[in-house]
Amino acid sequence: MAEEQKKERKSLGLLVPNIKKENPKSYDLKGTLKLPEELGGKNIRVGCYKALASGEGKMAKDEPYYWVHRLEELEVNSDNTTFDPASLET
Repeated sequence: MAEEQKKERKSLGLLVPNIKKENPKSYDLKGTLKLPEELGGKNIRVGCYKALASGEGKMAKDEPYYWVHRLEELEVNSDNTTFDPASLET
């Protein structure tokens, strides 16, 4: 049964913590998600900032969470060509 559950799991992308930020304005969590085909099948860039709960809502005071700041479609090179830096004019 465990193998059947494993087969059902499908990766929809990866969000990675940005631990060594060079710029304090950089996202704390970022990555790319692939929407399922029934939702359009597009690749979406995600950027999140880390915050601490105020304790006035459902979360305990100072409990960390991430709020989504950026959701935009990732443009993918659709003509299947590779980038050749040597081809650029100087």
